[in-house]
Amino acid sequence: MSDETNNAMGPVLPADDEAKAVFHEVKETVVDKLNHLDNVHGLHELDDLKRIEKFVLVEYAVEEVAYGFNYFGKIHLGEEKYIHVRTHKKHSGEVEFYSIHTDKTAIWSRDEPLKYFID
Repeated sequence: MSDETNNAMGPVLPADDEAKAVFHEVKETVVDKLNHLDNVHGLHELDDLKRIEKFVLVEYAVEEVAYGFNYFGKIHLGEEKYIHVRTHKKHSGEVEFYSIHTDKTAIWSRDEPLKYFID
């Protein structure tokens, strides 16, 4: 089992069409989860983000696992705000939302490196 220090996450790469398609499949779920994080957990970053202007994958990394691929992506929401999202793509091609990286915040800067995360 992978963790933050022992994993097979590949290098962070600029977004390409395949990765964009993977994250596009979970866009609606990600937006719903962001609203849940803001309303339930008090991570009020979305208060400052008037609305989600964009949902643009800027970079990603992939970890191959026995049951498919874990994708880690940095997504630009507008107003210089980014989120780190993890999805899973099964060998069958089905894509599932996994998590949004939250470590006291769900909103990151462009300069914050995309790293392996579990949450």
